[in-house]
Amino acid sequence: MSVRSMLGIGILGSVLSGCGGPLTYTIKGSPTAPELDAKIVAEVKSDAGMTTIKIHAEHLAPPERLAEGGKTFVVWMKGEKPKWHRVGGLAYKEGDRKASIEGASVPVTSFDLLVTVEREASPEQPSGDVVLLQHVN
Repeated sequence: MSVRSMLGIGILGSVLSGCGGPLTYTIKGSPTAPELDAKIVAEVKSDAGMTTIKIHAEHLAPPERLAEGGKTFVVWMKGEKPKWHRVGGLAYKEGDRKASIEGASVPVTSFDLLVTVEREASPEQPSGDVVLLQHVN
């Protein structure tokens, strides 16, 4: 499934709650990780032109079960420019099947957010093994 198709699913599957405060998205995982339940909290700081994000994921299978050679989960963002930029890695607790990232920030206020399974912690670009995709705006 293409990233564009996944973005459509992410937008349709999201629930935006609250006005005037942080943006909160509750979404299901991709076909790669269909059991995944995730909550994304994005605090847009328009005056600074940045956004802080938190992701909490549950029911996430280990990376090696979701992709051949998978070792970790990496968070990516893409703003107006067509290139994905690495935000950081999800801290994964295999026994609980939970993962999270706290207090990450991105230098834009509207962007696509992507989580992929990767073979290494600092790849140059995302793999095609998408577990989560959401437009933040």
